[in-house]
Amino acid sequence: MDSRRHADGSVKWRIGLAWRELRRGASAAKVKDLFYDVGDDSIDMALADALALINQQGPLRMGELADALHITPASTTRAVACLAERGFVERVKCEDDLRSVVVSVTESGRSHYASIAERHSRGLDLLLADFNEAEQRLFADLLERYVAAVENLVTTTHPDELAPLPR
Repeated sequence: MDSRRHADGSVKWRIGLAWRELRRGASAAKVKDLFYDVGDDSIDMALADALALINQQGPLRMGELADALHITPASTTRAVACLAERGFVERVKCEDDLRSVVVSVTESGRSHYASIAERHSRGLDLLLADFNEAEQRLFADLLERYVAAVENLVTTTHPDELAPLPR
């Protein structure tokens, strides 16, 4: 988003700028360190997301994990390989389909996930400290609606529909 062209203070511009800052701003890397840097076992957000899903919903087939993470099978294979290398998950051939692999969390993975979850919880407490309970509920409702709107946009919109309009 070109902030010089759209720096009119409109709500749409403010939302776009806030979204960019959340994704790419200087604080994004620091948030990663605060939430995911658990000593020598530091992992990036993508691996933490995979570990969380496996811990919460596992054991999972690789395809189920890819679908849940909204990533390609190849990216899933790389993520699981990194987590397995660290001893956080294990891969086992599926008993009813030997072509499939099931991924489950190890005790070390459970412990690491618990550490990340605790850091997240404490971080969110600090982030939301200036919001009262009603504001927190409203914020959660609006974020959930925004995520649903993004999902709808990407599943129903062709890229040509977002092309700049002729001047």
